[in-house]
Amino acid sequence: MTSKNSITVFAPASVSNVGPGFDILGFALEGMGDTITLTKKEGTVYTIKAIGADLPTDPEKNVATVALRSFCDAIGYKGGFEICIEKNFTPGSGLGSSASSAVGAVFAANQLLGAGYTKEELITHALDGEMLASGNRHADNVAPCMLGGFVAVKSCDPFNGFQVAYPEALKTLIIFPDVIIKTADARGILPREVSMSQAIQQAANMAGLINGLMTNNFQMIRDSLQDQLAQPFRKKLIPGYDEVEKLCQQSDSVGFNISGSGPSMFAFFKKEHDLSALKQSVSEFYKSQGIKCRFHESGINGRGVEVLLFKD
Repeated sequence: MTSKNSITVFAPASVSNVGPGFDILGFALEGMGDTITLTKKEGTVYTIKAIGADLPTDPEKNVATVALRSFCDAIGYKGGFEICIEKNFTPGSGLGSSASSAVGAVFAANQLLGAGYTKEELITHALDGEMLASGNRHADNVAPCMLGGFVAVKSCDPFNGFQVAYPEALKTLIIFPDVIIKTADARGILPREVSMSQAIQQAANMAGLINGLMTNNFQMIRDSLQDQLAQPFRKKLIPGYDEVEKLCQQSDSVGFNISGSGPSMFAFFKKEHDLSALKQSVSEFYKSQGIKCRFHESGINGRGVEVLLFKD
């Protein structure tokens, strides 16, 4: 155990269900996520402070403290903590808010207590928090938030996945219409069975997307960023989805799809692409529909969760 008493970490937001990568593929974002400060305290109680969002303060109902408890139980640590979670993006936006909190908490504890776990070993504990939020142990937000970059997930218990190389010239535009979609509703709308032809096309698209990312083939990325399983159903929950996709295509996007379970959407572009006109067009469209809209323009975060500050 270390002699440090407090640590601050940053856990990035992430995009999951990347095109054909439903519950499999995600990537981490720059400039958006959770800043988490974990401080040791006397006794065994966990206390929670939240900034920027209304989060549960009951440790049994907060994803960060559920993940933290899972990790501390595994290493046999019985001490208490104060955890301060500062959100700079909206929970429920389809950008892995629960994953950021869970990842940040277990990573901070591992660093603060000197437990020596690898990031990959921490994923299973972060998934205990994710399970509370979504009811499923899927790692396509947790893994890229933890590891950075693009991560493909083969299995969760134990975690088995791999990072995927990607073009340095790739960036993404996140589009947030101000509507609410519950993850449970977005999952409930999906069919329980798909046809063999759909399954084959989904696998082909996933293979093409991985290849396009690894070989810097932007045309293949664009052609492969198609989803047979979720997007045709979930897009009905997002006002203006087809219109926004068309605007992005007209601006030479390198593919477009839903981020997570929505309502956020993402589009890939080459880094040098000026998106000012596109953002203006999308804003005007949503204004005509009486809907507010926000944007986040980002490179791919290749670092994942990281330490910002240690304090004695």
